[in-house]
Formats: sequence, structure tokens, C-alpha cells
Amino acid sequence: MTGRIEHQPALDGVRALSVLAVLCFHGEVRGFVGGYLGVSVFFTLSGFLITSLLLAEQAGHGDRPGRGVDVGAFYVRRAKRLLPASLLCLVTVAVLAAVTDWFDAVPQLRRDLLGALLQVANWVFLAGDGSYQRLFAHAAGQASPFEHYWSLAIEEQFYWVWPLAFMLLARVSKGRSRLFVHLAVLATIGVVGARLIALHWGPDVAYWATPARLGEILVG
Repeated sequence: MTGRIEHQPALDGVRALSVLAVLCFHGEVRGFVGGYLGVSVFFTLSGFLITSLLLAEQAGHGDRPGRGVDVGAFYVRRAKRLLPASLLCLVTVAVLAAVTDWFDAVPQLRRDLLGALLQVANWVFLAGDGSYQRLFAHAAGQASPFEHYWSLAIEEQFYWVWPLAFMLLARVSKGRSRLFVHLAVLATIGVVGARLIALHWGPDVAYWATPARLGEILVG
């Protein structure tokens, strides 16, 4: 079947280690001084898996440059995989906010809900008055229940754009070897760009802005 790759248990292990690193950081375990590692690993894995799926689908149609990828079907598969659990969480929080006082202390709850629904939560948080460091200063019950949607938003934005960009890049490259070179160049630009973004706009933009995460995704 086209557009499929075999399950790779090793990647599940990488995911588990990255989650463990984040949990240890939040649990203030000695030696775990940064919370960026786990998120970066997940972005890289996403880039690897999605690009592998696109390459597999293209190969299943004769490896024709820029063709053989059913973009509509790709979007449907991503939606089926991500949206049900995401929407269930959003609806649950909305109902609880309406019938309880659990989230009364959360500022801009409606704004955060809309940002998560429209898959732009990272930009919403960046435009607000929060910061990555302040996430840990919130007292219990004051943190937004949608804060974790920022990374999902970046992945969803990537899923919308990358299939179209991949098809264009494959058509221009006219061959797997040249396609790899072009991808490597884009990944290098993304990695260097992330560093420049951090230096010029600061750690919050480097953490939340989509362009700052492209290098991690494209490396995959």
C-alpha cells in the first residue's frame, strides 16, 4: 500500500526517552537543566516520519518527480490521526469551564481555546504577555490548560505546508540524490536561522515561533 511505512519500534524508544527527559526536568531532577530536548526530538521525529511517508507514497507511484503524492488523502490521514483527541480535549475543557470554576483564574482562556482550535496556539502565546520561563511560575490552577497545544500547532502548520513544498522540491530536484541535497540545504538554513532568531528576538520567539523550529523538523 502506498503512503505507508513499517512500524519502527526504535522510534518509540526515542519518544519514551525524550518524554522522560522532559518529566525529569519538570520534576527538578538533578542533571536535567533544560526542557528543550524532548520537544526538539519530537519535532525531528515528525519531520522524519512525514517525509518518509511522502517518499514512500511517491515511490509507490513510480518515483515520478513531484508526482505520485495524493495531498488530499495525506491531509485526511493526518486529520484522522490528530483531530479526534485534540477536539475531545478542547470540548472537555470548554464544558468544564462553563459548569465549574476550575479555570476562573486562567486569563484569556477563550483566546487560548480559539488559538488551539485554529492550530495557531504557538503564535497566540507568543503574542500574549507570557513567556517560557513564566510557565513554571504559575500557581496551581492558573496555567492555561491549552499550553501544550503550542507544539501541536507547529506540527499541524508543518503538515499543511510540507506536502505541497515537498512536491515542488521533488519536481525541481528530478531525482532522489538531488532531492536529498536540497533537503540538506534547507535543514542547514533552518538550523542557522533558529540560532539567528534566538539571538535577535530572544528565547521566547526561539521557543514558540514556527520558523525557529523548522531546522529541527527538516533535520528529520
